[in-house]
Amino acid sequence: MLSPLRSIIPRSLWLRTRLVYSQATEGANESVIQDLFGPKKPQEADPPLKLNKIEVPLPQDPLLDFFSSQLMNHGKRARAERCASEILLHINALTRASPVPILRQAVLLASPAVKVVTHKSSAKAVPKPFALNERQRTKMAISWILDASEKRQGYTRAERIARECVGIIQKSSKVLENKENLHKAAMVSRWVAFILIQPSK
Repeated sequence: MLSPLRSIIPRSLWLRTRLVYSQATEGANESVIQDLFGPKKPQEADPPLKLNKIEVPLPQDPLLDFFSSQLMNHGKRARAERCASEILLHINALTRASPVPILRQAVLLASPAVKVVTHKSSAKAVPKPFALNERQRTKMAISWILDASEKRQGYTRAERIARECVGIIQKSSKVLENKENLHKAAMVSRWVAFILIQPSK
């Protein structure tokens, strides 16, 4: 019975004296630190983390992809994409601004809302206007831009298309005239269709 007690008592006394010594030295260290740096300031809670909205750009712009499809000839996709990149470079050189918004605005201004289709009603050919969806409007606008760019000055096709897009923004392109004439024809054909469809008395 004595041998276990002899082995426990000295160990407990040693741990207790070590704890008292460590507390005393810690208090002395804190007093020295306060003398040097002043009293310890209470720790402030960290402010809540604010997550800013990050706009992740698309891997490929849909308009540029569609524009490249309209530029492509004989399945040469890489050449069409290179031409689209050169168009953006020329737009940037002409305007000193971001080229993609300018190209998008030019296509939007050149996009018609309707098209006129001729239908046969009994023995009469009746022109009727039909509304276009977004893809049809964009395709018609790009085809008008490509056709009108052939009359522009420029050494390359990309430069001529870029000048045509800038001309649309500046309201000096014939593409806008084509759009206005098409809308006027749609209004007239709507009235003509209304008259022709009326039953004869």
